[in-house]
Amino acid sequence: MPQSLLQKNPKVNLQWYEYLTEISPVGVFFTDAEGNCFQVNSAWCEIAGLSHEQAMGRGWVEAIHPNDLERIANLWYESAKNKQPFHAEYRFCTPQGKSTWVIGRSTAKIAEDGTLEGYIGTITDIDKTKQTHLELEESSKRIRAIIAHMPVILFAFDHQGYLCAWNHEAERLTGYLTDDMIGNPIALNLLCPDRVYRRQMIDAYKQRGDDYREWDWKLTAKDGTVKTIAFSNIAKSFPIDGWANWGIGVDVTACRRNEHELRERVKELTCLYKLSQLSNQPNLNLENFLSEVVKLLPESWQFPEITTARIVYEGDIFRTDQFAVTPWKLSSELHVRGRKSGLIEVYYNEECPTAAEGPFLIEERLLLDEIALQLSRTIEHVLAKKDLALLDELSAKAGELEKFSHTVSHDLKTPLTAIGGFAQLLKTQLSKGDFSQVDYCSTRIMDVTMKMERRLDDLLKLAKQGRIIEPTEAIDLKELIDETVLMMSKRIDDNNISVEVASGLPTILGDRVRLLEVVEILMDNAIKYIGNPPNEICVDFRIEDTETVFLIKDNGVGIDPAQSDVVFELFRRLDNRSDGDGAGLAIAKRIINAHGGQIWVESEGVDKGSCFCFTLGHIFQRPE
Repeated sequence: MPQSLLQKNPKVNLQWYEYLTEISPVGVFFTDAEGNCFQVNSAWCEIAGLSHEQAMGRGWVEAIHPNDLERIANLWYESAKNKQPFHAEYRFCTPQGKSTWVIGRSTAKIAEDGTLEGYIGTITDIDKTKQTHLELEESSKRIRAIIAHMPVILFAFDHQGYLCAWNHEAERLTGYLTDDMIGNPIALNLLCPDRVYRRQMIDAYKQRGDDYREWDWKLTAKDGTVKTIAFSNIAKSFPIDGWANWGIGVDVTACRRNEHELRERVKELTCLYKLSQLSNQPNLNLENFLSEVVKLLPESWQFPEITTARIVYEGDIFRTDQFAVTPWKLSSELHVRGRKSGLIEVYYNEECPTAAEGPFLIEERLLLDEIALQLSRTIEHVLAKKDLALLDELSAKAGELEKFSHTVSHDLKTPLTAIGGFAQLLKTQLSKGDFSQVDYCSTRIMDVTMKMERRLDDLLKLAKQGRIIEPTEAIDLKELIDETVLMMSKRIDDNNISVEVASGLPTILGDRVRLLEVVEILMDNAIKYIGNPPNEICVDFRIEDTETVFLIKDNGVGIDPAQSDVVFELFRRLDNRSDGDGAGLAIAKRIINAHGGQIWVESEGVDKGSCFCFTLGHIFQRPE
């Protein structure tokens, strides 16, 4: 409707006004100066739960929730007194008990003479908004309570670099309260008082940025204790308004300590395991053993990079590289066979934090004592083995001496008896003036005496072989064989024997004179017991595992396998028809054993040839 029509027709104007208030989605009310209601619209009645008639006068007050009535009455009184607009949030409560949050607004209508005529106002239903707000506020309270009491540190920095969040767990672990830390420009200095460490961690943070997981920081609590906190920052993925970065931290002090202790125990067990391996080596050499053991020590201590060690045993000293004597020492004595025979010492090259024994842990003391005990036992074991070996050797010597005595008494008794017999015969004949038997008896006495002399020479030669201690020179075995073949060439030719020497024979280490004697004995034995034509002697070698076996093989009379050990006994001859005293193979065995090798014979039986095999403890160059 045109404005001119409204101005010309006030009744129409009022009618349109009534229409407008009736269809308004907010409640509209009118009161006089004393607050008596004289008009409300349908929306007000619906929100308040009262009819038009019930709202008239002071009836509208009944719609206000009892818990809000006093507050609203005071606000209304103050607004009316000062002729100021009224504005407040409160609840309407219907007679049926339904509560509805509303926003009430009203303004005073002032007459031209300045007197208060009444009030016009509105109420707006905000119940859903209010409920949502209350729920959000309650949820926010719960979240804040969870954050404050969650069992992990929660921290946040604002854009000025100051802490703006510090929960109860952070207070508990560090001893610094929220008031101490929030907005404090030296908060990080308090937590990391070591300036160098603090700078290192800040520089590392600049490299990592606001996206890291389980990054360990060492924080110093208010009481001075140092705690390891594993921080995680997820601000890059989950930014929060007002927080430049934020994250959580978990106290892993005990966990890291346990991890460290576990690593130390593993190092100690590894040391003992390696020590056990070294102790159980076959043919253990004490010098090599102690040299290897001393190398194990530094890596088993808490600070291996600054650890050195030495072992002293019977005047011999075994050291690690860069060994140095310092004030920070841990030692344990070696006791072998009931007396102190040495000690083990471990040193730190730098001063370290004080522990159970100076800078050393109680576990390190126990480890060193256990190592000393194991070393002492191993040394005793090695010495005991040497004693047993010596005892075995003495027993063998005693047996050999007994056999030797028996052999001497047996083999020398016969020629001595013969000499005695011929001498007696000679004496008897001479007493009778009969000189016919003088030449015969003297010749026989000389023959038997020469035989005894050869037998005694063999015995002396056999005794000398045990004096070989270790190899002395490199020997070309092919050259040694050729020399022997050349020396025996006449006998080889006389017996129509062909000698075949394998190529590639290695250079060996040993006593050349005595090894030449072994080859001579074995070649002489092959020639002596050669079989039927074609006669052959073969010199060869073979590889068994990592050992080289040398062979001198013939096609001679062979040996009964049951007699394979007997042939190496002193003065034993399986064929009494052959010349010789039966000492050669016994001498060869003594020489080979003295070189750390073994000698034996292989034969399939009588008339099937023999193969004499021997090894040497030292080979200078193995065959290709």
